[in-house]
Amino acid sequence: MITSILVGMDESLESSKSALKVALELAKTTKAKVKGLYIENILRLLEWQPVELMGAAIGVSSGIPASRPTIEQVEVEKGFIKEANQLQEFFETECKKAGLNSLFYTKRGRVDEIITEESRRVDVIVVGKRGKTYPEHSPEPGPVTESLLRHTTRPVVVVPEGTTLNNKILIAYDSSQTAQRALSFGAHYAKLQPSPEIRIVSVGEDIDTANKPLNEAEEFLSNYRLENINYIVDFGTNKPWKAIIDQAESFSAGLIILGAFGSNKLLESIFGSTTKEVLIQAKCPVLLCR
Repeated sequence: MITSILVGMDESLESSKSALKVALELAKTTKAKVKGLYIENILRLLEWQPVELMGAAIGVSSGIPASRPTIEQVEVEKGFIKEANQLQEFFETECKKAGLNSLFYTKRGRVDEIITEESRRVDVIVVGKRGKTYPEHSPEPGPVTESLLRHTTRPVVVVPEGTTLNNKILIAYDSSQTAQRALSFGAHYAKLQPSPEIRIVSVGEDIDTANKPLNEAEEFLSNYRLENINYIVDFGTNKPWKAIIDQAESFSAGLIILGAFGSNKLLESIFGSTTKEVLIQAKCPVLLCR
């Protein structure tokens, strides 16, 4: 099911280390190839426009001169090379230790556009919760993560710093199309684990609404012959994300799997209330399916 994994790496070394560690753990389980991607963020260069160009833009000079890099742009270019070399060395060292087939490469452009484009060439994407340019104190996932979730059809694993996988998998299920894909992915992934523990959680307005998706999930998973599965009903809350997080923490989940943006299109229109809150609160990697 998984033959290639793309891991986004940037100058935020701790975030990149965590993302790579999770990508390698996934690859060891699935025997997949790992592709490390470093993007030379073009916006860092565009901050430093030549003074002559800005003068021409406001009519101070009579014409647009031949463009030449500023001192700041030269430093940014040197920074790109240094960062790429450091990340490539770290990536290749870790992949070699893990004995995995791997490839490291760089691209230049807007980070969100490049990583979305590259995601079409792999089965799964792994990214840190937020990169270097996003405020460290913010609990929210960065804008690159949000853009990727909106534009790729591939499963995306979002990794908080310092977290790793274990054999405990929590799957949130609400019968939506994205949840169906999440359940299918979770079942295939669990089947590759030597002794997985699985918890399926359904959250609804009342007990009947919450229980119906679990009946579907149980019938679907019966074909996989997975032994250690618990089905949990949670109802009477207007915060499905809290029920998911509470279950994940009580279970000590190593991976949360859910459908991005859920089944309620109106409530999920702005990044997805449940999706976003789970990403903010989760203390383990979160795999989102579109």
